[in-house]
Amino acid sequence: MSSEPTETATDVAPDLGPGLEDRDRGDAIAGATEPADAPETDGPHEPEKSLERQIRAFHWVRLLAELSGRHAGTDQEGEAGRRVAVWLGDLGLEEISLASVPSRPRPGTVLAMHAGVAALGCAIGGIAGFALAVFSLISFRREVGGGAPLLTRWLPARDSQNVIGRVGAVRPRRRIVLLAHLDAGQASPLFTGRARRWLAASDASGAPRGAWALPARVLFAATVVTAASALGADGALVGLAQAALALTLGVGFIVGVQWALDRDAAGANDNASGVAAMLTAVEQLAAQIPPDVELWCAATGAGQAGAQGVRALLDAHPEWQDDHTAIVSFDCVGEGTLCHARSDGALVRATHSPMLGELARRVAASGAYGDVAPADLAFETAAHVPARRGAHVLSLVTLDADGLPHRWRAAGDTPERVDAEAVIRAADFGCCVLSAYLRGDAEPLAYV
Repeated sequence: MSSEPTETATDVAPDLGPGLEDRDRGDAIAGATEPADAPETDGPHEPEKSLERQIRAFHWVRLLAELSGRHAGTDQEGEAGRRVAVWLGDLGLEEISLASVPSRPRPGTVLAMHAGVAALGCAIGGIAGFALAVFSLISFRREVGGGAPLLTRWLPARDSQNVIGRVGAVRPRRRIVLLAHLDAGQASPLFTGRARRWLAASDASGAPRGAWALPARVLFAATVVTAASALGADGALVGLAQAALALTLGVGFIVGVQWALDRDAAGANDNASGVAAMLTAVEQLAAQIPPDVELWCAATGAGQAGAQGVRALLDAHPEWQDDHTAIVSFDCVGEGTLCHARSDGALVRATHSPMLGELARRVAASGAYGDVAPADLAFETAAHVPARRGAHVLSLVTLDADGLPHRWRAAGDTPERVDAEAVIRAADFGCCVLSAYLRGDAEPLAYV
């Protein structure tokens, strides 16, 4: 490994609480309906094995989701990382480390501060108002686009952590990497009702609007109106526009504050399901990895705060961006239709690897994993960062009919709403694509 382990799995065994291992796991599964004595089928997995894996995956989801408020930089996120480290050790990985990751303010804080500054600019108008509005727009686009923060750079943010495991060749010719972010998305009215439908709709170019598209447009409008005010336009129309934008941005400020203060987020689908899928894939791949290949897996911190864990991971491992590395990201895979992303991005779009996308298309054509479709996502996944850096990355998500994950950033994202069968399907599909990558073809066979 390129960095020294800060802790080992034996040092971080979590207190899982009394009675966790004695709970009735079978009754807890949502969607695991196959009886244990079902006859064998021609599918990629025997029913007994599938049910056992679903039970284990749901167990992981439940133990992460019970850490309510598992946001970036919280004690709950840290405990989630320690639990994942133990589970990786249970799966046979010996090289496990926890690495500190600098975090950033929460998305709600980012929205509130930029909306508040722009609202002040609209209220005062003139040259000073224009300066505030244009600074807010530039800072907002820079920060949500992955650049260094401007307006929020002095705000405190507790560090998160990455949980990293490795197994396989010491001098590998090829490598495969599995990613899933640890922290839970905070609930907000921005992602419910009509706002969700607007977010899921496409813009004039045919791409999804993106989670930050509406705030960016309002901030741009504030810049235009305050520019007119700064140039001396003082008519009733300009004054009315300033007042309307100040009111709109004020509402954005209030919503952002509410979003930033939210603590009640179980985050079962977003993204305990992704971590469970990653662990399921690790279990399969680690047992069958070719001798010239190394396998990395990382449960990354601060995924909802600009994917800072993934950024730190790629900074520490620039070799992952070469042609000998394939990365699979699992994000919100607990309910809905399994999809592989062609592109993603909440404001700045990132196009994913055509090579892995083609392998995914061919594997999906086998029909062994049900309906699997390509998708252009209206939000960022952990794959957004390596995709923008030119790495070969495949992002797997499950989506509702509107093109967004089930209960995404909304209240009620609990384990009972997670379909464990969907989690296993995502893990198996990712393993099959990686198997095809390692073979150098796309033969549509299940990776068992």
